[in-house]
Amino acid sequence: MRLALADIKKTISRRGGITRLTPYLLRPGELAREIEALIALYEAWVDRERSGFPVDRAAELIGDYRLARCLSTCLAEEYEWRSPPWPGAASADEAAALSGREIHSPGHLRLALYDWVNDHAGGSLSAAIRESALDACAADLGLRRAMLDTLLALDGDAQTVLHRIGETIPTADTLARRYNQRAFESLLANAGSVEFVVPHDIGQAAGEPLGTVVKRLCFLARTMGVHYDLTFADDGTPDDALPDAQPQAQLAEKRAPYATNAASDTDSLGDDATGTLEATGRPIRVLLYGPQEISAAPAAYGERLARLCRALLGYRRAPERASRRATLAGSGLHGVAQVYLHGRPLPFALDDRLLKLLGAGTDAAQPDAAGIAETKATYDSGLEARFASEFAALERDDAAHGWRLEREPEPLLVGETILVPDFALIRGMRRVYLEIAGYWRPGYRERKARKLSALRGRVTLAIAAPETARGELGIFAGVFPLLWYARDHIRAHELIALLDRTYDDSAQRLASLDLLQISDEVAARGRIPPRESYALLHSYTRAELDTALRALSGDASNGDRRALVWLDGLGLCDAAWLAEIVARAHADVASAPGGRLPLSDLAGHLRESHRLLADLDEATVEALAHRAGLRVARTSIFVAEVIAPDAAEQSEEEPANAESNAPASTRPHRQPSRPSAQPRPRARRKEHRQDASISQLDIFSTEGAEDEGGPGAASTHEA
Repeated sequence: MRLALADIKKTISRRGGITRLTPYLLRPGELAREIEALIALYEAWVDRERSGFPVDRAAELIGDYRLARCLSTCLAEEYEWRSPPWPGAASADEAAALSGREIHSPGHLRLALYDWVNDHAGGSLSAAIRESALDACAADLGLRRAMLDTLLALDGDAQTVLHRIGETIPTADTLARRYNQRAFESLLANAGSVEFVVPHDIGQAAGEPLGTVVKRLCFLARTMGVHYDLTFADDGTPDDALPDAQPQAQLAEKRAPYATNAASDTDSLGDDATGTLEATGRPIRVLLYGPQEISAAPAAYGERLARLCRALLGYRRAPERASRRATLAGSGLHGVAQVYLHGRPLPFALDDRLLKLLGAGTDAAQPDAAGIAETKATYDSGLEARFASEFAALERDDAAHGWRLEREPEPLLVGETILVPDFALIRGMRRVYLEIAGYWRPGYRERKARKLSALRGRVTLAIAAPETARGELGIFAGVFPLLWYARDHIRAHELIALLDRTYDDSAQRLASLDLLQISDEVAARGRIPPRESYALLHSYTRAELDTALRALSGDASNGDRRALVWLDGLGLCDAAWLAEIVARAHADVASAPGGRLPLSDLAGHLRESHRLLADLDEATVEALAHRAGLRVARTSIFVAEVIAPDAAEQSEEEPANAESNAPASTRPHRQPSRPSAQPRPRARRKEHRQDASISQLDIFSTEGAEDEGGPGAASTHEA
């Protein structure tokens, strides 16, 4: 399924008198944690029905509803909803009865019901006789009435079950690259033409002459029904200019090798010219377009352009073609596509950065090298670079309270005033622009103050300014959120705290929680990972999570719903599901030799026992061991063992008596200590004890937890 053009984020800019279209593509590592949480949501729903799938959860996890829709569409290549196999949960007798009547699908069953109503009820069922008639029809077909209703809708969307198509779970990098590729193809599907400037040495690394590359390109274009023109590129065209110059020499389509055999062309090349494309040493411009004389709408042939460009660039290749070299694999390739947006053609530049984000332009024989290349953002000053780096570190540590930083947002135009903000901060559906007024000249600050005055009350804007600028910019106190900094250092955590205070909507987010739906979803799934739990509870900080958990706890105590538990590392868990995991951990340790099991082995057992525990870490396993009434003994910071209660005393005596009971010949030889040396105490095993009960589990109480932190913050408080 192709991405909708309206769902792809894009910007339109004008530089040098030329309007350009630039799509939003994911850079390496961008939104990696959010994308991993989205993949984990799909993975947790494998083998489950679609009726309970949270449709809006993707937008909550990603933070942008359009990007979330695009990523969900890309995940359709990895996961699919399938109808249950016929005859579903029917018994053996019911299946035999259906087979005897040659009913092999829900459609056949609906046709049989239609025939039965025509034969026994005159072709229609009124409300008064509907239930009794359906009961009679079910009995006539040899089915239970409830099974009849289930099988009639067995192929409906609500009954479909999610399955993973591949054998491995997709990664965040793979999904981000797939989104970039699909966004690129969606733009080309709305393009009227695509031009590539092919350098003369594009096939030199693989030992292929330029004529061979051009011949393969023409063959693919003819095969896919796309028209093409070949010309020499203008040597005077700069790299950043659009390749729209008039052709210098038209290349006729000949048999291999392609050449310019006209006398005028040969004379212009010099005495050393051989007439081949390689001898010219000049790049080739390739124009790809559709049959415009038949239909001028790009949608009529845009799909063919997209498929052809994908084949030429060599990404998303079929397994049987994975070892072949892409036609346009090499450095120096660039071009432009004319994309129609609302009936208006806009140029879309195909530069080296775009091709790297697509995973194109590399040797297909080395698919791992086709990854996303690192692209570094440029900043106007070291102040902005340090701030962006510090903010990125907070995002990695889940301490940004849900805020995401966007570099170079769209310009703000209010009347005759144009302001290009330095950053934009996004959380949920809120977008706050950030202007850093760091230049020291008073004239600059005065002009900045006049621009900001024009934006007063019309733009959601925050200002970061140095302490020395209070005289010029202090007038905006109370108008815009102001962050004063000193010594050329904007502290990212102070800005986050300022935005939290200014745009505090925690009460509204908490009031919008559907506690019944949350409890039902946790009970159905067993466990919701921490990051998704934050999105489910509309929480960005640990304090907000505590408030939501207390609301859940109070709601559960007023009804008959099952209790929920929050456990760091696991997230929001159903009490019965967690009790089962705790009991399994206790049984694994109790059945181990001597009642002792290394902590890493216990973690491995739990990961293998349940699909939802694939991301389990040892710190969470240690917490589970404490809940199971087990003890964790550490001989060092690297080695830990889990000990069953009944094996604790024997385990402690063995290390003390092991050396004394050993034969003298096997005892280690000790050097006599110096008279002045003090005897060193023998290393003692540290043990952590925590009484826990697995019979009653309830909501964790996290009162007193710090406000800092996010999904990764730690807490060990329990009611």
